Amino acid sequence: MINLYRFVFVNLIALCFGVIAYAQDSTQVKKKTLKVSPVVESKKLLLHKMDPNNFNFGVGIDGNFNLIGADFGNRVGNFMPRMSIFFTKPLNKFYINKFISMWDYSVEPVAVNFIESRDKTTDNQFGGYYFDPSFSFHFVPDRSSADFRLLFGFRPSYLMYSYSQTLQNGTYSLVQGGLESNKNKAGDIDLAGMVGFSFKFSQIGNFEVKYVHSFTNNNTVNYVQGRPNTLEVGVKLSAVQIGRALFDADAEMKKQVFKLSRGTLLIMFPTPSINEVNALKRMGRFDDANQLYFLQDLTNKMVIEKMKVDYKYSKILFFSDTSINKILAKDFTNVFINENYESIERPVTFDSTNFLIASFCFDVSEYSSRNKLAYGLHVYDEKMQLLSKPFNTMRNDMGLVQGNNVIADLLGKKTLFTPQEYETVVRKFNDRLLKSKLATDE
Repeated sequence: MINLYRFVFVNLIALCFGVIAYAQDSTQVKKKTLKVSPVVESKKLLLHKMDPNNFNFGVGIDGNFNLIGADFGNRVGNFMPRMSIFFTKPLNKFYINKFISMWDYSVEPVAVNFIESRDKTTDNQFGGYYFDPSFSFHFVPDRSSADFRLLFGFRPSYLMYSYSQTLQNGTYSLVQGGLESNKNKAGDIDLAGMVGFSFKFSQIGNFEVKYVHSFTNNNTVNYVQGRPNTLEVGVKLSAVQIGRALFDADAEMKKQVFKLSRGTLLIMFPTPSINEVNALKRMGRFDDANQLYFLQDLTNKMVIEKMKVDYKYSKILFFSDTSINKILAKDFTNVFINENYESIERPVTFDSTNFLIASFCFDVSEYSSRNKLAYGLHVYDEKMQLLSKPFNTMRNDMGLVQGNNVIADLLGKKTLFTPQEYETVVRKFNDRLLKSKLATDE
């Protein structure tokens, strides 16, 4: 019975396909006029194409100090955080005349502020969380630079949460229902004015100092009521400038990748540590000292073989780390060697303005932010500063010790990585540069 159902099902499917095929063949085809769809430009937020002098936005991270202690000796203001999102736009891009310089304005539509103080006599703390938007004008007094600004503005605020704390067993505990000396309650609306200054401390941010004067400051010696005056110090980090900085760094690295394809990668061969060799000799371990040179020679030969076979992205030349100072000084006389460590003349095709330095070693750059413990392929610029992606990635790392035999290394026995491990790193490095260059060409 099952076979009968299967036979009927298969024939029904075949019949359906046959009817569809016949219908397609016999149906008259009507011409359809193709309508050209209008090309709609992508509206992606391309930060690196935005002009921060025309429109800017980002985040503000501030610390505010409650100044209630300046009015009442029994009160101490606490230092608390404030976070915001800001937008800045110029009122006039150009100077109106020799007396009036450039103005811009800043809006912080979203901001949260934490304000807190302590009563020294009762050891009670009072604080609140404020929704704290602001609007300010920025005056640029220096006609030759927009790095320094004077700030004037106002700041309405809404008290989202008010709390009281009392000292119990050495820690402050929240008082349910609050204290009578705290007159603030959720829903209170306050208004403050602010003055201050701002200066640009880096490409991506400004440092700001502001005095915020509250017009609803009704605090007294015995109770807190209203928003206190505060002194704020913080930074404004520009998303536009950060986007431009990241794009510029990426563009510079892509430019360096493309440039290397027409230049030379200088492969530096490490030599055994002279301090380690001398220490072994002082202990009479001359065979162990000679073993260091022998193992380094084997490693260098593996590197030579794999670089010649598997690295095709640019020209390569070899040199010993004993010549690194001459390389950094751009003195290329008698520095290059062949696979037999014999000195060779500087090639005519070598461009002394277009080269990078690479070495299988533990990172030797004092400027490196990577793990200096990792052995592997490290790539440096002409000043011996470690490069970023795509030149250096975690795929370049091979292990904590040569041969990945930690126990043998602790026992003083030196081991080596295999040729296949060097081949893997070199191939991936070569492919990564090729892919990055192709992406740049597109």
